[in-house]
Amino acid sequence: MSESADPQAGAIDQYAENIGKFRRGELSPDQFRPLRLAMGVYAQLAHVKHMQRIKIPGGRVTADQLDALADVTERWGRGLAHVTTRQDIQLHYLEIEETVELQRLLALSGVTTVGACADTVRNVTASQYAGVLEDEAFDVTPHAQAVNDHFLYHAHNRKLPRKFKVGVSGSKHDLAQAMINDLGLFAVQTDAGRGFRVYIAGGLGSTPEIAHLWREFLPEADLLAASEALVSVFFRDGERKNRKKARLKFLLRKLGEAELLKRLEAELAVIKADRGPALEAELYAAIAAYKETEPPPREPGGVALGDAAFTRWARTNAIPQKQAGYRVVTVKLPLGDATSEQMRGLGRIARTFGNGEVRTTNTQNFILRWIPEGRLVRLHRELGLIGLAEPDAGHITDVVACPGLDYCSLAITKSMGVAAQIREHLAPEGARTEADDIIHAVGPFEIKISGCPNSCGQHHVADIGMTGLMVKDKEGKEWPYYSLRVGGCVGEGARIGDRLDGRIPEEDTPKVIAAIARHYVATRATGETFRDFVSRVGAVEVGKAGFAVVDSVI
Repeated sequence: MSESADPQAGAIDQYAENIGKFRRGELSPDQFRPLRLAMGVYAQLAHVKHMQRIKIPGGRVTADQLDALADVTERWGRGLAHVTTRQDIQLHYLEIEETVELQRLLALSGVTTVGACADTVRNVTASQYAGVLEDEAFDVTPHAQAVNDHFLYHAHNRKLPRKFKVGVSGSKHDLAQAMINDLGLFAVQTDAGRGFRVYIAGGLGSTPEIAHLWREFLPEADLLAASEALVSVFFRDGERKNRKKARLKFLLRKLGEAELLKRLEAELAVIKADRGPALEAELYAAIAAYKETEPPPREPGGVALGDAAFTRWARTNAIPQKQAGYRVVTVKLPLGDATSEQMRGLGRIARTFGNGEVRTTNTQNFILRWIPEGRLVRLHRELGLIGLAEPDAGHITDVVACPGLDYCSLAITKSMGVAAQIREHLAPEGARTEADDIIHAVGPFEIKISGCPNSCGQHHVADIGMTGLMVKDKEGKEWPYYSLRVGGCVGEGARIGDRLDGRIPEEDTPKVIAAIARHYVATRATGETFRDFVSRVGAVEVGKAGFAVVDSVI
């Protein structure tokens, strides 16, 4: 490795050297694969081009960093960036050599790709509303950053049995999806002080598992020690021979919950005895160093009146903060995509109207915080000028989808394509009234789509989740179909959605989604959420209502 006092620069230098060795035949494809994955680089489709994943811990991005992301997107990413369900950003169709300079330029702005893929502690997710909504116990942003930084160059990292995911939620609403992570943390404030309710061994994929409770209360000071205990047990005891059984959830199933928790407690005791004070000091140094950019002053008068488009957008996309006079604004990204020009425009908007920061979300959107209410009308107008003023964030047209067959070598179907079809079917171009608007009638609603069973689109924990598969007709030709799940969720009462019997052709999925939504609106009890509706009437009844509008269900 090239000599460097900066570990990130050293990692990039080593990566560049490894590319050279691979090109010269000194490293085989199998030897090179984990080395590029460790720097966030996937082989794409026919292994001709590459995807670069970029880590955004806690989803927090400054406007300057957003400018840097826009620059590399324009130069190497064909002008289009994709926000993922783990708050990362991905660029596609890169040459392998281009990723080196891309990584160097991002490093100058404090953005890294180290550990974005491979057998590492992946990007640490956190609630995008941390610290600004009433139900958030406390701001978990620095805690997510501290966990991320602790493991970035840890001795175990890049050498784990498989990937390891961490989510830090500020409230019971679980906006970081802690219940489907290997380590899930919920901020709690008790008489004993600040701390976390800790869950372990969650995960999706072909055999999903909702996380299991480890500690009802973990003192804040023990956060890094407990995180290291779990990673250490996984490193030592996780499956090393069969990668399909190498996630933490399989270790829990093998040992049993009681035995795994026993090992965790023993490991935690050893770590605290050996390095407890040092780990506490590391955590509290990170918390002390964190400071969100200063917000602009409040403006008198509250929210100004606007036209009908603004009124709808403000109702669905602008949530009051607990700090009086400010709003949190969701910038809805259709299919999770943003152009380089949109990212530059959003950086300018964040500086002009907010506090100069944005946050990515696991629903594939951007968040602006600390927007004075008096600036909302002007903000909406500016977002419209860059094509990012779509309303109904968190509603049925805010579809989440993995990149699918358009980008991914593992995908079976074009999940982003069917997501676009669903959006168009539910919200066609042209005028509509709210009286007959299914989007307004249904209210907050999650559709999540995965192009294969790996569940990168998180279809298991959606109101309606879709999984792509191929079905052969009588002539042997393959056609894209989808299986559906309903009633999944994270947070309190987290559950995997119930699978509907039958599979439907891709072209019929928008009609089925609309039929299920209308059946829910027509027959739900007052105030009943969709997941509660599914629990009450059953998945069979939901499936009948949805599949009644199509002819071909197999």
